[in-house]
Amino acid sequence: MKRNLAIDYLRSSVTMMVVVHHAALAYTTFSHYDPVEYLRSTAPVVDTLRWMPLDLIVNFNETFFMPLMFFISGLFVMSSLERKGSGRFFLDRTKRLGIPFVISVMVLSPLAFYPSWLLSDAASKGGFLSGFFDNWTPGPAWFLWLLLAFSGVVALAYRLMPDLIKRMSLSVSSGWSLLSIFLAISLLTTVFPSMFILPGAWTRLWGPLVFQTWKFLLYFSWFLLGVALGIAKENMSLSRENLRPWPLWLALGIFVYVSAVLGLRPEYFAKTPQWVVGAISATIYSLCCTFTGLAMLGLAHSFFRTTRSLADSLTSNAYGIYVFHYVFVIWSQFYLLTRPLPAPLKFLLVFSVGVIASWLLTALLRRTVAKEIL
Repeated sequence: MKRNLAIDYLRSSVTMMVVVHHAALAYTTFSHYDPVEYLRSTAPVVDTLRWMPLDLIVNFNETFFMPLMFFISGLFVMSSLERKGSGRFFLDRTKRLGIPFVISVMVLSPLAFYPSWLLSDAASKGGFLSGFFDNWTPGPAWFLWLLLAFSGVVALAYRLMPDLIKRMSLSVSSGWSLLSIFLAISLLTTVFPSMFILPGAWTRLWGPLVFQTWKFLLYFSWFLLGVALGIAKENMSLSRENLRPWPLWLALGIFVYVSAVLGLRPEYFAKTPQWVVGAISATIYSLCCTFTGLAMLGLAHSFFRTTRSLADSLTSNAYGIYVFHYVFVIWSQFYLLTRPLPAPLKFLLVFSVGVIASWLLTALLRRTVAKEIL
């Protein structure tokens, strides 16, 4: 697939949302730190200073940004498969995703969680690494291994049933048809699991191979939607014409989210069966996810139409920013814990350090590798 400027810039924009998300978690009102089991905290570092608007940003981000990342990743799978074949495709994916994952879980994740351990009761006893690897958490790198697994499934299916995979092409004639397909699939993959699985539950297959349990099918389905839409000729299903209603979709996504925040109080469901609460929550989540996710695609196609040198640099280094930012974010939050600064300022400082430091590190590493190759 030839370069799609809108998708490229959207991908780097979503990476910035990831950094915002992690930078904000130390300062949301709902965050908590568990000094006894520090890995069970909502974030590695939680400040005593909080700022409620960050709650809204984090929770709104949570409704769409990870499904959108899987979708964007799926868009380029079929063109790569057809160009390389399933074996070479999966080998290249393993190098691109698997090697950074191993580095992340072996080096970056322990480094990021070390400040959290220093704040815990376990610090006085020593043995950080042994305790960490006993409850191995990959941090943001969970996305990498899960994306690799999804890619492996599609590569295997392409090798065994190439014609069937090619017929997955999803070509829609209008934006409302596109919306209907995404909404139906989102509802199908979230409502039923949510009746039996708690929203915050994670599943550990082995060691650092963990994933969000009730969102697993949603992530896989959005990835497959990306694969299917990526097969369509010239990707016309994601044309500006089909995505023209994006302002309305964005308004609907925000409206559903705000309505849920204001109207769905826990006390209203005190006597409601848990499976009903789960189904309602999943329905609201699916609406927000679909409306906002597609709105972001439409916004990107409307505004990201001209190349900019700074945006190109950000796009080229976005993957490295995703991989490296967590270490810089957590250590910045740790350093600022005792500083008498307001929470909004701390958040902005942490976000800035996370983006700039990981951006520079990625650019330096890419330049070093390029020089070695030349």
